[in-house]
Amino acid sequence: MTDSGDPLAEKHERNRQQRIAEIERWVEYIQTNPPDVWGEQLNTLIESQIETARESGVSAAQRERVRKASEALSERE
Repeated sequence: MTDSGDPLAEKHERNRQQRIAEIERWVEYIQTNPPDVWGEQLNTLIESQIETARESGVSAAQRERVRKASEALSERE
């Protein structure tokens, strides 16, 4: 965590730690189950995300602006 006492920075760090924990949980799951068990689940998730992105109405230009802003923010951290 940060020493700044910034509540938003602390929230971001908590969120980051939660994401890492979920990734570690998923890794354990796929290592202990065969691909025919988790593969279909992963396909369903990805297809759902693609469909949501298509329905969002966000243009390619908007996505590019968000990507660039994200990269700039990551470079500052």
